[in-house]
Order: sequence, then structure tokens, then C-alpha cells
Amino acid sequence: MPPELSNSETSLQWQDEQGVPHRLVLTDKIFLGRVCRGIEPDKCIIVRNPTVSRDHAVVRLTRDGVEITDLSKNGTWVNDVRMAPGASRQLADGDCISLGGTAIIRISHPQAAPLPSATDTWGEQTAIKPAAAFITSLVADVRGFTAFSQHAESADVYTFIKAIFARFTTIVNAHHGTVKDYIGDAVFAFWEHPDGCAGDYAVSACQAAIDQMRSVPEIHRQLIRRGLTVEPPRLGWGLTSGLITLSHFGSRSADLALVGDCVNLAFRLSSMASKTLPGPIVMCAQTASLVSARLPLVDLGNQSIRGRAGEEHLFGLQVT
Repeated sequence: MPPELSNSETSLQWQDEQGVPHRLVLTDKIFLGRVCRGIEPDKCIIVRNPTVSRDHAVVRLTRDGVEITDLSKNGTWVNDVRMAPGASRQLADGDCISLGGTAIIRISHPQAAPLPSATDTWGEQTAIKPAAAFITSLVADVRGFTAFSQHAESADVYTFIKAIFARFTTIVNAHHGTVKDYIGDAVFAFWEHPDGCAGDYAVSACQAAIDQMRSVPEIHRQLIRRGLTVEPPRLGWGLTSGLITLSHFGSRSADLALVGDCVNLAFRLSSMASKTLPGPIVMCAQTASLVSARLPLVDLGNQSIRGRAGEEHLFGLQVT
């Protein structure tokens, strides 16, 4: 340990390509990336891997503690949970950051790697890495939102949907999921299964759906306190599990793409829950197989789904 660094100082630690440990004190900001061009050597950590973006993430001290912001195309993970593209989150002592599926950086005590030279070719282009992943998807769909939007003031519509999205996002984060998108009147979140088809992640997604459902009465009371005369929000939840391809369609870091049939199915199920299907939380057979030993389910049988060939064996999640 270099003598000038104190154990009481906030810092990062990592290993370079040769396995040599480093420590870097965090006094303001530390930039993480493949190039970080123009950043002073004591303000950045260079990770020479083509899946790491040139400017991948930034860790900063804030009034509330230590915060990381994702700037990448291939993703930033904190404690094996993918951050939403472009999002920020608080870090705690001992948290581990992973860049693009590589380079583990721990919140503790490290030292900077050198900047690349002017002739370094790593800065040309980030290698986008399409990857297969097993995920559990959760889609929460607001009922009657189009009709409400047609007659309500835009400010009221904003307050209504923001209250739902904010609470639901907090719940997803609490259950270690990632919010992918807010699409119209729906919230789309997912849980990656880094160890393959594992039940714990699917159970976390189901528990998030339950907690979201249970939060709706308080959201309604919150809206009433803000002066909105609205009916209690009505929603449906769809849960699916399966293999997807995770990559990008566009040039922005926020253009994360999750492509797979199970994602499409989650949206379909959320629109059918409590409408053509009984119960507010509906899941596919794959998800049911992962959670049936730990959560009470109702067999809904084989069901036809609009726009899809054949039938799907579906299950409902019992909530008391």
C-alpha cells in the first residue's frame, strides 16, 4: 500500500492486465473507460478492452456519498446487477463495478493506470458485443391511460404517470432489477441470470410485481393529496423468462436492445392480465417452472394470444 494513501480515504481498487493491483483516491471524479482522452492520469482508470467504451462511466463524490453514472454501450454492472443505460446510482463501501462484462473495480483504495499514447489504436471504435442472455422480464401496464390522457390536462397526466413510474422504479431497484424502458403507459424491467436459468432472479421479478401491485393504493392516495381527482390506477403485470440477444440498434448508450420472443410475450401478457385473463399478475410456463416451489401459482391452462401462433401455457400469481 502506498504510504501517501490513507485507509480512511474514499478510493477505488482494481488490477491491470498483468494482474498488478492499483488504488486511486476519489477526491472529486474518476472516469472509467478505454481511453478517457483529455483526462489527467490521476482522474481516470483505463481498461484496455474493446468491449469497454472510450468513456464508459464516471464515479463522483456527491453530497449524498459516492455515485456512478453509466455512459457506455455494452453496459455497467454494480454487484452483478446491470445499470439502466445512462442511469446513475449510489455506491456503498465494498461495491464492485464491472465494465462491459470485464474489469472488476471495487470501491475501496487503488491507483491510476496510464493514459494511452497518441498512437494508441484502442480509441478508434467501441466493439459492440451482441450477447445471449437469459432474463426474466417484467412489464407493468397501466389500464385506461389513453382515455385518461384524452380528457385530463397534460400536467395532470404527467403527475399521474410520474408517480407510478417513480414508485415502480424504486421497487425494481430494491429487488436488484434493471428498468429498461418507460414505454407509453408501461414500465419494462428485466433481471439477468448470470448463472444461467436460476430461480432466484425470477422470484425477485415476481416479488417486484407483487410489491408494485401493493403500492398502488398508496400511489392513489399520493395523487389525491396532490389535488388530482382520479380513479385508483388499474394495472396488469406480465412476467416471462427466456433467452434474448442483448446489444444496440443505435449509436447512443441508451439504445440498449433486448431482442427475443419472451420480451414480446411479456408485453402481451401485461395487456391481458385482469382483462381476458384472471388475476393481475400473469406469467409464462418458463417463469412458472422457476418460481413454483416458492410462490403460489394458479394454472390458467393453454391460452391463445393475439398476434401469436398456437397457444401458451400460462399461470397466475396468487397474491393475498
